[in-house]
Amino acid sequence: MALADDFDGLLIDLDGVVWIGREPVPGSAETLVALLAAGKELVFVTNNPGRPPAAYAERLGRMGVEVDPERIVTAGMVAARLAGEAANGGSAFVIGAEPLKEMVAATRTELVVGEPAHSAGVVVVSGHRNFDYEELLTAKRALDAGAALVATSRDPTLPMPGGEWPGTGSILAAVETASGRTAQIGGKPERHLFELALARLGGAERVAMVGDRLSSDIVGGHNAGLTTILVRSGTSSEDAGADGVAPDHVVADLAALLR
Repeated sequence: MALADDFDGLLIDLDGVVWIGREPVPGSAETLVALLAAGKELVFVTNNPGRPPAAYAERLGRMGVEVDPERIVTAGMVAARLAGEAANGGSAFVIGAEPLKEMVAATRTELVVGEPAHSAGVVVVSGHRNFDYEELLTAKRALDAGAALVATSRDPTLPMPGGEWPGTGSILAAVETASGRTAQIGGKPERHLFELALARLGGAERVAMVGDRLSSDIVGGHNAGLTTILVRSGTSSEDAGADGVAPDHVVADLAALLR
């Protein structure tokens, strides 16, 4: 019997599980199509806030996997909601890509930069390629003045072809070190993202979390009371039981769910 037969619902990470950079993990598209055809409830959960859910749904569609954007939950969505609550109608300084800024602005929070950002109500941190010292300095000044601190994740790296790239956690470490503050996290392994994702699973009762990172996917899945499945196709180079984090199952890749 295939491992997937044990579940009627799956939370599935994207980076390192479905694709690495722009390249699909071999067999991932065919596996997702087969899972959907078998009636499995799927929700995709990602700590990567670089795109809105509709863009991720479109990318999956180009792979032949047809899903509604409502079936995709990102750390950016959750962090934006937390930022809006913290700002409470005020302003935010956002370190991140444009889609994250748009999601924060959609909470009726004013986006500020430069000197006005020194009095922002909340600082939001996520990974982006143009992070620089000026952003770090602005964040520190806002935080020293009492701003709340929200981040999308603590993932130190992002799986990419040819080797991992620095992730949100690398940038967040600089902000937390400079300010002496600790961020509230929107993404995995914290409860906020899992609560939203599970609410979108419909009537599924036997649910597993499928991911490639022990510290976010597996820890978060355990904390949410889910069975956890670690795939080896992405970032997780640690021993499967390192630091007391033991997934319930370890497989080579997403396609192994059907073998």
